[in-house]
Amino acid sequence: MKRVWACCAAVSLALLACGDDSSSGSNGNHVSAGSNRVGLQMASKCLDNGLGVLYKKAGSDDLDKAYLVEDSTGNNQILVPELNDYCDIMADFKSKRSGDTLEIWFDLENAAVTNCMCIKDHLFSIKSSDADAKYFKYSGDVFAVTSEPAPERPEIEEPTIPDAPEFDESAPHQEVTDVIGQCDATPGVNEDLLSEKFRLVDGWSDFSEKNSDEKSTPIARTHVEGENVVLVFEASFDCDKKVESVNVYPSNDTLYAKPETSVIESVKLAPGEGCGCYTRSAFALKNEGAYADAKYMVFGNHMEYVYTLKPGIEK
Repeated sequence: MKRVWACCAAVSLALLACGDDSSSGSNGNHVSAGSNRVGLQMASKCLDNGLGVLYKKAGSDDLDKAYLVEDSTGNNQILVPELNDYCDIMADFKSKRSGDTLEIWFDLENAAVTNCMCIKDHLFSIKSSDADAKYFKYSGDVFAVTSEPAPERPEIEEPTIPDAPEFDESAPHQEVTDVIGQCDATPGVNEDLLSEKFRLVDGWSDFSEKNSDEKSTPIARTHVEGENVVLVFEASFDCDKKVESVNVYPSNDTLYAKPETSVIESVKLAPGEGCGCYTRSAFALKNEGAYADAKYMVFGNHMEYVYTLKPGIEK
């Protein structure tokens, strides 16, 4: 997975692109590329049952609608409800205005995206000069921009994520320092790094699968090396934190990995600023006993993601 750094709001993920390059075409139509601030907010969690506002009637040639709205400070936004996209994206977004069409896109090769897809409401921050656009284009889809009231979504109760079990330090466990877990973990810096050996061995689509309910579930890939087994998976990290070690506690058929982090002093964030990434991580364990027989892994202090352990795929 390619990775970039991005500023993150506490609840929703805000993605920004900067730079300004605009001109007028010979026919008088406004043409611009690289607006001075393009942002995307994932305005909802993945939706199992939406309002159905984007489903066209059979045989209809009408374009789906994108809604021109304002945020709490009066800035212009484009709302596209129930848009099928990556579950999370970290990327630099670019925009182009061609006549009455505003297009926004990002370069997938230089982005960090999840390998799961789902339906979410999208909010794109735009310049006031683009508020008169009649059409909006994103990921190859074209929408008719309207100023009519946007459909209201009923309140969705936030699911409660249970905490992972706590373990006494005297309980049997492995403490491992052969671990990679940080945003700036660039392969190739040191050939002896665990990340260099294992972080890129599995392919793009090897870290999730659909269960019987057609929902995507995460996978941690296992690679045996001598007496050790390396667990490779994808997780989110704070930009200014680094995983120094992991305490792994076996319980029944599950490994509970508790990371210990330290602050990366070279990463300076403004007060109140959040920053995160979603990237490949890995750590090595002694491949013995309950650790070798485990079927699942939980990374962190919550049960938000339960990884299924499966053999890795060498490339």
